[in-house]
Amino acid sequence: MRRKISVFLAAVLLLNLLAACGGKKEEAPASYVLGSDEAVSLDSIMTEGLLSAVESPTEAAIEAGEEAYAYHYSQIYDPAKLAGEYIQVLRGAEQGFVMTDDENRRLAEDPNLDTLTGSVILAKKSATEPAEGESPKIFQVVVNWTEFALSIRVAHETGSILPPPENSQKKDEPPKVTAVTEQLEFFNSLEPRNIGLEGDNMADYMVYPKEGWVLVDSFSCRELTVYLEDVRDGTNVFMGTYYLSSDLEHLYQKTSNGSIVSIELE
Repeated sequence: MRRKISVFLAAVLLLNLLAACGGKKEEAPASYVLGSDEAVSLDSIMTEGLLSAVESPTEAAIEAGEEAYAYHYSQIYDPAKLAGEYIQVLRGAEQGFVMTDDENRRLAEDPNLDTLTGSVILAKKSATEPAEGESPKIFQVVVNWTEFALSIRVAHETGSILPPPENSQKKDEPPKVTAVTEQLEFFNSLEPRNIGLEGDNMADYMVYPKEGWVLVDSFSCRELTVYLEDVRDGTNVFMGTYYLSSDLEHLYQKTSNGSIVSIELE
C-alpha cells in the first residue's frame, strides 16, 4: 500500500502541472462513489478552487481488484486549511472515517495539519460485505495537499482497521530547538554553490529570518529570505526563500514555481 500512495503523491505534481497548462474543466461530483461506498466530495464544501483533473483506473487495474480514483484540485488560496476542513467533515458522525497510518492502524494522536505540504489517510469499513473466502475491505480516502493544490484519492484496500501500535502512546523526545542567532550562523556558514546561490561565501548576502515556525515535511522550520545588494543603486535584490529546520538537519528551498524542494546538507 505504501507504493500505491507514493505513486499517487508523485502523480499529484504531474497532474497539477498539466492542469496549469489548460486541461478541460472536469464536472465537480457531489460525492465520491466506489462500489457500494460513498464519501462526500471536497467540492461540496469548497467556496473556491477548481477540479482540474480526474485520474481513473485502467481496465487492468479494475480486473485486478485495484480500482481507485484520484481527484486533483487547483486555484486554492489555502490548501492546508481546506484539507483540514474536509478531514473534519469526513471524521464526523455522518461520514464515519477515522485517521490511519499506511498499515491501516488508527492514529493515537491527531497529526498537525498546519503544514505547507501533507498527506492524511482516512478509512472505514467498506459497505460491501466480502464474499465467502474473501478478506474484508476498507474504504480509504487519502487527502494530499501542497502549497498550491489539493488531491483526493479514493480506493478499496484489503484488510481491517487496526488499533494503534502499543508504543504509540509514548511521547517522542522533543526535537532540538535552536535560537534564531544559531540558525543564522549555521545558514551563513554554508557554501552558496551548495544551496543554489553564486559566490564564494554567504558574506555577500543578507539573510532575514521570520518569527515563528512553519512545518515542512513534518519538520519545524524557520523561513529565511535571502537578498543580494545591487552595488549600482544600493537596492536589495531578492535571491530566494529557504526553510531551515529547528535541529539544523534539514534545509528546503522554494523554487520559482512555488514548490518546496529539499537541499541535501553535507
